[in-house]
Amino acid sequence: MARPAAQPYTLGKITYADHPTIEGHRQARGYYRDDNNRRREVTAKGKTDPAARRALQAKVNAARDEFRGGDDLLSSTTTVAKAGEVWLDWKDREGKSANTMRDYRGYVRNSIVDGPLANLTVVQANDVARIESWLTQIADERGPAAAKGSRKVLSGILGLAERRGAIPASVMHRVRTPGTKAGSAGDRKCVDADCDYTCGKRHLDTRRAFTRQEAQAVLTVADNAKADVGDLAAFLFGTGVRITEALHCVSWADVDFDAQTVHVRGTKTEQADRILSMSPDLTARLKARAEAHGTKGLVFGVTYFATKAGQPRDRNNVSKALRRVFAAAGVQWAGTHTFRRTVASWMDEAGCSLAEIANQLGHADTNVTAGYLGRKTQPTRAASVMTLLPDEAPRLRAV
Repeated sequence: MARPAAQPYTLGKITYADHPTIEGHRQARGYYRDDNNRRREVTAKGKTDPAARRALQAKVNAARDEFRGGDDLLSSTTTVAKAGEVWLDWKDREGKSANTMRDYRGYVRNSIVDGPLANLTVVQANDVARIESWLTQIADERGPAAAKGSRKVLSGILGLAERRGAIPASVMHRVRTPGTKAGSAGDRKCVDADCDYTCGKRHLDTRRAFTRQEAQAVLTVADNAKADVGDLAAFLFGTGVRITEALHCVSWADVDFDAQTVHVRGTKTEQADRILSMSPDLTARLKARAEAHGTKGLVFGVTYFATKAGQPRDRNNVSKALRRVFAAAGVQWAGTHTFRRTVASWMDEAGCSLAEIANQLGHADTNVTAGYLGRKTQPTRAASVMTLLPDEAPRLRAV
């Protein structure tokens, strides 16, 4: 009958010999198996055999107490940079959109691989103080958006490491994302009410929508811009889709001119994949665009180079072109998301229900839409319904 296997970190037979380099000392040698059932050798010295044995046992106990979890792909000794590559492969297997994967790779490259955490093991990096110091540096150098995105990516990396057993538990739930220090390179917002907009900072107001006059001014400037952004601006005004949805999730095959609808294949939520109606003016614009540039690939893809017609355009370049449009139209405070907020605000002013606005924007929850519109309370009919209670109902009195 086979002898039962020893428990992990249990010493087997120990041998003793004179220490090869230290005169008057003894050396103990033994073997044990770790959590992954790997046989490991360990040696220790002492002036006597019992002392050497105690030192040997202490080394085995230290190895047992040191966390050595994980697998061959992601373990406790894996560097954060390598873990980032494993995490990207994992996200790619989840079927994330090309645009999302591009953002993830950018954060891994700029914040992880080129950052101070790159050569640390996942165990060493899994420290609240160290992570918050890293995020503070990113916020001051690259802005709050970069810090927020970097935190999300590191949270995903450490979460995967936890699931694979490489770390006992991720500390990211205790990490707070720091704000940007005023006056630092990452502080890109100007708060001077009398600024003449020549300071070089962005005057972005995320709570504001275009007025009718401002919207018309933006469309006029966009139509006359050198960059091909006129039809895009009209589409954003007419649908309220996200800029990434317009650029990368709408192909000519998704446009039905007869029904005057467009299928937006968004990926942010389940409701982001939706079919939206288009106005006659917007439909006519897209028909003219199809005649001018063809119906190959994406609706708002590349048009400048015939050989790349319909291929995805770079979102950052398009955003820069739209910011130039905003400056020329006198709405320097606007951003690409202002189109979306304008659609939501105008629909709200027209009396559309929250559910209708949420469906238009692709929100998964009407509470998100309410917060988007700045509503602190949602109107209900409870007040009118409850007036049907009889007035003669007995009332409780304090005694």
